[in-house]
Amino acid sequence: MSQRKTSSLAGKFDVADPELAGILTYPRFTEQEYASRLQELQSLGITSLLTGGRTTLDGIKIAGKGCVGLVIKAAAGQHVCALKIRRTDANRESMREEVRLHRIANDAGVGPRLVSHTDNFILMEFIDGQNIAEWASGSITADQVRKVARSVLEQCYRLDRAGLDHGELSKIDHHVIVSGSNAAIIDFESASIKRKTSNVSAAGQSLFVSGSVATMINRVLPCDKELAIQALKTYKRDQTRANFDALIKTCLSD
Repeated sequence: MSQRKTSSLAGKFDVADPELAGILTYPRFTEQEYASRLQELQSLGITSLLTGGRTTLDGIKIAGKGCVGLVIKAAAGQHVCALKIRRTDANRESMREEVRLHRIANDAGVGPRLVSHTDNFILMEFIDGQNIAEWASGSITADQVRKVARSVLEQCYRLDRAGLDHGELSKIDHHVIVSGSNAAIIDFESASIKRKTSNVSAAGQSLFVSGSVATMINRVLPCDKELAIQALKTYKRDQTRANFDALIKTCLSD
């Protein structure tokens, strides 16, 4: 994947740079907001932004775009990280609550590692890989399915135990990145500690029962949907390790 700097933040800042300004203040630019955000990037040690990804925004390739923020690769010293940028029209005034919830996930061993943050930016580990739908559409084996699906569900179980509901795992193709046999759950902007957790239930439904990812996985590793649904209901009713292990055995047995 080719990469190029969109603009250097290490030297003279060009407030009028339309390429950089459009990304950092999407979708509504003001010079005051742009200047303020450049100062925030300085405080994070960001030296450059890097294009590349599956989303195109005003002709620029970025890693992702959501209701709350954009994600673009960023160079901080010698490291390439993921930088989440709060949209100027986001339904929140800062990224601090998302950071708090992301930390809970990290404490449970889930999600990209947080590096630093400000009100408008979250700097985190960059996970290089394919979204799970792209991965499932490729040449995969039953053994690879078992490893990746189990990795996803184990992380979901840890989130359930931590009391953090991701909130978007029914749309698993947008929230799980696969690299080799490793899977990473990303994006905690809709997470909550106030809802009953349904991470295993939502991800299990998406992996084994319904949707494009489940369809592709079932071609490689067939799963009895009725048994899977029953195992998911049993776990949802009583989120014990025994019920989780029974779900794994039902859906991922040899």
